[in-house]
Amino acid sequence: MRMELGQVVKSLAGRDQGKNYLIIGFIAGGRALLADGRVRTVNKPKKKNMKHLQPYRCVLPEIKERIQQGNLNDIMVRNALNSLFSRENNECDSPCLRTSSANG
Repeated sequence: MRMELGQVVKSLAGRDQGKNYLIIGFIAGGRALLADGRVRTVNKPKKKNMKHLQPYRCVLPEIKERIQQGNLNDIMVRNALNSLFSRENNECDSPCLRTSSANG
């Protein structure tokens, strides 16, 4: 599955394994810029190899639009992720967050 702006992903490798992020950009070398609105802010996103990400089917159109306009902030990112996941155990609360297969 091709990843896009505003898509929810889960880290599969590294110190942040299991953590959920939103894709806020892409850079050369097959890397995505990720934000969670807390530790990884919009102004200091995490750079992560896309091979180490598990994409969910959920793309948040309001977040994607804000990224393209250039007016996304950390509160919007936090609220979007909080609305999709329960805080206690990082479990999915939304049916759109079923994982995508690599084949599409």
